[in-house]
Amino acid sequence: MVNFKYIFLLSFLLGAMLASLFQMGYALDEADIERFSMWTFVATVLASLPSMLW
Repeated sequence: MVNFKYIFLLSFLLGAMLASLFQMGYALDEADIERFSMWTFVATVLASLPSMLW
């Protein structure tokens, strides 16, 4: 049986990762290094979550 909670979690993480990548691009366009660093950290944490939860 498919675990729908895990599929929902992974799809949520994918959406959050895409949103953080867009925010990183926006911060780069404005040359805001602090915001870019923060969103890079957020993207790194989001990218590492599936491997930690597996």
